[in-house]
Amino acid sequence: MKALTPPRSPTRHEPPRRTAVLLCALLWLLAPPCPAATPSTEATVAGSWQPQARALARVRARTEAALSLPFTARIRALSATPGAQVHAGDVLARFDAPELRRQLAEWQLARQASNLAQKRLAVMQQGRRESTVTRNELLATEEGAAQADRTARMAWQGLAALLDLLNQGTDEASLSHRAERQGLGALAADLSQLKAPFDGIVAALHASVGEQLSAGAAVLELESLTGMYLSVGVNEAAVPAWREGQTWWQHGDLRLDLHPLGGTARLDPASGLWLLDFETGQAEPGLQDGAWVEVWHRGPARPVVWVPASAVVARNGKTWVMVPGAKETRPVAVEVGPAAPDGRIPVLEGLTPGTPVVTEGAYELLYRDLKDLIKFVD
Repeated sequence: MKALTPPRSPTRHEPPRRTAVLLCALLWLLAPPCPAATPSTEATVAGSWQPQARALARVRARTEAALSLPFTARIRALSATPGAQVHAGDVLARFDAPELRRQLAEWQLARQASNLAQKRLAVMQQGRRESTVTRNELLATEEGAAQADRTARMAWQGLAALLDLLNQGTDEASLSHRAERQGLGALAADLSQLKAPFDGIVAALHASVGEQLSAGAAVLELESLTGMYLSVGVNEAAVPAWREGQTWWQHGDLRLDLHPLGGTARLDPASGLWLLDFETGQAEPGLQDGAWVEVWHRGPARPVVWVPASAVVARNGKTWVMVPGAKETRPVAVEVGPAAPDGRIPVLEGLTPGTPVVTEGAYELLYRDLKDLIKFVD
C-alpha cells in the first residue's frame, strides 16, 4: 500500500492561494483598458455663465411700533390677534377712558363759550356803531371774546393730540358736526378705540380684555408690511460675490427683489457666517420679524468655456480634464462651476475655447497610474 503524505506547507517564497487570488482580482480591476486608437473628444465651447447661490436670511421689520393709550383706560375689546394682518385704520382695541370723556366735555364747553362770546361781540360792535355802547365796553367784550377763543383753541389742541395718539386724526369742523348729530356720550363711545396707524402684522399683544392699563402702557406691537430688511448669512469667501448681481426672495408666484445696503459685512459669532444687509420696499404678509427665509443670488455673467460633464474628473481634491496631446493624453487642472440643466459644466479657469477634451474614459485615463501606488504585502 502506498503511504499517504501530508500536504506540503507553503514556503515563505510561495504566497497562499487566497492571497494569490485576491492579488489577481485587484490587478484585473485596476488594469487600464486597452487604449482606443483615437479617444473620443469634444472641443470646448465659449460662452457665459452666471453663478447662482442661496443662503438663509433673517427678516427684520422696516417699521415696528408699540401702540399704547395716552391715558388710563380699561380694555373692553380686542380685535387683533398675534400674527393677524391689519390695515391702516382698522380698529385694534376698544376701551373706556374717563380722561377722553373729560377732554371732549371741556372742548365742547369751550367751543360753546367761544361761540357765545363771538355773538356778544357782534352785538356790542353794532351798539358801538349806534353809539349805545361805550368804547371801553367794546374793548372789554373784545378781550373776553379773544380769551374764549384762546381757551377753545387750547381745548381742541389737547383733544386733537389725544385723537392723533389713537390714530384717529380729524378736523374740528367734522368732529363738531358729529357731536351735534350723535351727542357727546355717543361720540365719546365712538372715539374710544385704538386704530392701526399703518398696514402691518400684529407681532404681540400686551393687554387683555377687562384689564386696566395705566397711561403709556403698551396694548400691542405692530410691524409694518410696507417693506423689510433681511440679514443674509454667507461664508467669508462668498461676501464679494454677494455684493454684485441680483438677490431675491421667492415664495410661489411672489418674488421680492432685494437691494443691498451700504456698510461692511458683520460677523455673526453664533453661526460663524458673515451678515450682509438687504432691503425691499415690499413685504410678504406671512412673514414676521425674526423669521428665517431662504434667498437666492445670481452673480454677474462671466466668460467661461463649456465642456460635457463626462469630461470632468476629480482627484486629490482638484478637478481635471484630459487633453489629448501629440504622444499621450495629459491631465489639465481646471476650476469649474456647478453643472447646467443640460449636463454641461462651465470651466472658469484652465481651458481656452476650442481645446479638445476627452469625453469617454477620462476617469480611467486619470487614474491609470493608481496601480503603481498600491503595494501588496503577504
